Amino acid sequence: MGAEPAGVPPQAGCARLPLPVAPFARQGASSAAMAWTAVLCLLPSAGWGAGVLGARAALVIAVAVAAALAAEAAGAALRRTFTLHDGTALFSGLLVGCLLPPTVPLYVPAAAAGFALLVVKQTFGGLGRNWMNPALAGVIAARLCWPEAFAAPAATFWTAASLPPLAASPSALRASPVDAAVLGWLNTAVLSRVGLRLPPGAFDLLVGIRAGSIGELSVPLLAAGAAVLAARRIVRWQLPAAFLASFTLLAWVFGGLPAGAGFFAGLPFYHLAAGSLLLVAFFAATDPVTSPLTTAGQVVFGLGAGCLAFLLRFHGTLLDGPAPAVILMNAAVPLINRWTMPRRLCAAARGGTP
Repeated sequence: MGAEPAGVPPQAGCARLPLPVAPFARQGASSAAMAWTAVLCLLPSAGWGAGVLGARAALVIAVAVAAALAAEAAGAALRRTFTLHDGTALFSGLLVGCLLPPTVPLYVPAAAAGFALLVVKQTFGGLGRNWMNPALAGVIAARLCWPEAFAAPAATFWTAASLPPLAASPSALRASPVDAAVLGWLNTAVLSRVGLRLPPGAFDLLVGIRAGSIGELSVPLLAAGAAVLAARRIVRWQLPAAFLASFTLLAWVFGGLPAGAGFFAGLPFYHLAAGSLLLVAFFAATDPVTSPLTTAGQVVFGLGAGCLAFLLRFHGTLLDGPAPAVILMNAAVPLINRWTMPRRLCAAARGGTP
């Protein structure tokens, strides 16, 4: 999680607004407060993943956080500043660890966090000046450098429940005994009264009785953390809502095609809960530094990220699509800001008149 966006620079041509007479209302939010709140909201998901996947997962997160703090300190020392107190480096390291599986060698989280903080953040000027999300960039760089390190899934201590490939039919999912017992009662005693039924494997997906990246396993904890961030207005709900809506629609319409099931045969619930989609949509795509300034821009960003995530998940080579989708949309943020800024504020930047 980064800092508050610095706004459109004067050279972009946006008109300056006259300020009213003091005193002014002061908002208590700051870069540090936003980052530390995001850390607290992500910690339950990270802790659950470490508990489910074992001590190795906790070690991966610890190495990523330590490397991020060391890289931040080194970069800040070169500029003779001290920035560890603002929490942004800690959040980036925690997010890197959450996006990695526990089976990776320990040099992978160290390299991913180092790349995120030194190359993506510090070389562009530090806090608030990076154009793409540091944590996502670090994880993608690690995937490109060591693809074999991401190939072996980690089993949980609960069961050997297995997931099919993300682009395959969800009907191939083999539910765990826990899932069968819980869903059997839930479908019979509760959902059948309203004409609903959860598919096999749904409980496993929701609570993380499956393999996966460390921080993606618990859907309820991710949703609760995102709700806190939205309630405190640290993130705006429009971006993740548009992200998930566009992805869900495409997964429903085209998700069954790889298995030969035809159109409108996908199972959106499976594709939403599996993989890092929720983690990326709630905690990375909403980074205020690398997301658009306007509400309309946030919607455009979310819709584009959802479409790209679908295409990359089903037809890409990086195993999962949300992270590279958000990075690609980060590159489009200046253009989105330019064309969604209110006309009276940015008419000069568009070459027109107010």
